[in-house]
This record gives sequence, C-alpha cells and structure tokens, in this order.
Amino acid sequence: MATRSRIECPICHDEVSPGRRLEDHLVDDHTKRKLAKFVAAEVEAFEEEDVS
Repeated sequence: MATRSRIECPICHDEVSPGRRLEDHLVDDHTKRKLAKFVAAEVEAFEEEDVS
C-alpha cells in the first residue's frame, strides 16, 4: 500500500500534521502580511522568469 508524503508548508517549511489541511495551517499559523509577502514574491519571481 502506498503512503502519502506529508504536506510541507511553502512558507515555513514545517510539515502539516496528518489530518490537518494546509489551508488551516496557513490561516492559523501565518499572518496576513506573511502570506501577502509570500504571494508577492512568487508573482515577482514568475514575472522575472517569464521575461528572461
């Protein structure tokens, strides 16, 4: 039987507890500012990659 690997938070790189959703971890464990910074950095990196 195959086992599922645990989900890792893309922001803090902690493993999300079994039975817990990533969305719940993000809402409960990270501030709006931290989430916004992460999203902004991802968009900027994507745009830089797209240009080159």
